[in-house]
Amino acid sequence: MRKNLRTKAILILLVIVGCLYGIFGVPKSKDEAIANLRKNVKLGLDLRGGSHLVLQVQVQDAIKSEADQAIERLREDLRRENITYQSMERNDPTTIEERIPSSS
Repeated sequence: MRKNLRTKAILILLVIVGCLYGIFGVPKSKDEAIANLRKNVKLGLDLRGGSHLVLQVQVQDAIKSEADQAIERLREDLRRENITYQSMERNDPTTIEERIPSSS
């Protein structure tokens, strides 16, 4: 049992030494070791103190806004051409599928 534990410990130590060699190489001085560390280890935004913004589009609000703008343009065109109309309103769908008329 002790031999198995010793083998595992040696294997773990070799892996750690190999990783350190991959990051630092064999530096000749402390400055060279620091330069190797900065060159080979890339910090993410969270570790560098940066931030990451996520832009999320509210589809329903975008569709409503686009429909309102289209209705207003149509009203202006009808007014300019002196064409009378009864009313012009947009429906208020809860999903995109309700907005698109089916072809069947």
